[in-house]
Amino acid sequence: MSTTGPIRVEVAPAFAPLLKPARYKGAYGGRGGAKSHFFAEQLVIRCYTQATRAVCIREVQNSIRDSVRQLIVDKIQKFGLGQEFEVLDNEIRGANGSLVIFKGMQHYNAETIKSLEAYEIAWVEEAQTLSAKSLELLRPTLRTQGSELWFSWNPRHRTDAVDIFFRKHPHPEAVSVLVNWRDNPWFPEVLRKEMQHDKSVDPEIAEHVWEGAYGMQQGAILARWVDRAEKAGRINDAVAFDPAATSIEISSDLGFRDTATWWFWQRKIGGYSLLDYVGDSGLEAKDWIERLQEMLLDHQWPLGKIWLPHDAITKTFQSKESAIEQFLKAFGVGKCDIVPKTSKADRINAARTVIKQCEFHKTRCEEGLDGLRAWEFEWNPDTLAFSKEPLHNWASHPSDGFSYGCQVMQLMPPPEIETKKPKWWHEQTAAEIFALDKFEEPNKGWI
Repeated sequence: MSTTGPIRVEVAPAFAPLLKPARYKGAYGGRGGAKSHFFAEQLVIRCYTQATRAVCIREVQNSIRDSVRQLIVDKIQKFGLGQEFEVLDNEIRGANGSLVIFKGMQHYNAETIKSLEAYEIAWVEEAQTLSAKSLELLRPTLRTQGSELWFSWNPRHRTDAVDIFFRKHPHPEAVSVLVNWRDNPWFPEVLRKEMQHDKSVDPEIAEHVWEGAYGMQQGAILARWVDRAEKAGRINDAVAFDPAATSIEISSDLGFRDTATWWFWQRKIGGYSLLDYVGDSGLEAKDWIERLQEMLLDHQWPLGKIWLPHDAITKTFQSKESAIEQFLKAFGVGKCDIVPKTSKADRINAARTVIKQCEFHKTRCEEGLDGLRAWEFEWNPDTLAFSKEPLHNWASHPSDGFSYGCQVMQLMPPPEIETKKPKWWHEQTAAEIFALDKFEEPNKGWI
């Protein structure tokens, strides 16, 4: 029979709030903060001192090597408790009846998740990758009295489910702490040297890796420039429409029955003001026409032109009219146009150039900015490298709409800048082009 005795465990002061009982516990921050070590030690102590059923979870776990199993085994050995636990390939059993299993949430659905109902602890490691659906499935599943859900993660995007749950809209029964390398009294010298090297090579990436900053992971397309705009004070609620400057330009990414997004621009001396952003799904062209008209009227903004992507020329089965036809009828000739068709690489380059001159209304553009921060190139697991194509997910919609706008802004510079226009740029309106049924690839070349 197993007997329990006291175990001396040193805990960094930053973790003190997590030592008290709480339904939801979270620890987030950069590398070297010992978040995983803290939860692994707490789990071993809990399973040693009382019979506990615990599940260690990741969003995707293809093999046991992807889990925290080895870390828990190391902690068992650290405490000298090897005789108290039986370590098997896929689970760890305590002499007192404790059980620790390791699962990936991708294996669960509304029916199979019920197998976890009797568990007292769920620890989600790398929780930044946990989907909203997985969080929704997991939360009500652990329902025994005193059960707890633990989350450890390095912040990635403000829109990740775990960040919304703990930081944007904190649950009343949730306790979370920010823990970075400087909060770790036992931060090893070998990691200190790694951190110093990373900060000397790329300070912005290092801020994400070591300080837990949002949206600066490898493969990010615009996060670096959004971060610089924020640090320079160009993202704030004082950004306002200037009646003495130009009218409002609206750029969009149309995805009817998918997601459509719209950015509201004003060209000013010195750059561009992004005054508003709106995105939604499941709406048709006529719905968006009404919504944009209402927004322009509410703000009393004069419309310069609405810029639609090239696929707006396609006729839909439902309406028998293309989006550009419907917008021209609603807003008038000269008030709508098609963004010249270019490669995605050209639009990304335009976005990285123009964003340096942009200021954003912080509140009204918040969701759009979240998309720009999360826009990233697709990872190819076969080549172990990022592709040249952005990942198509929710972030691609606000980012495509913004990059279309940047492409236009390069051809419609701020008022004081004189820039030569390309050969294919002319004053012919979309209505005239449509009447001629002439939607051709522009012949690029600068004069």
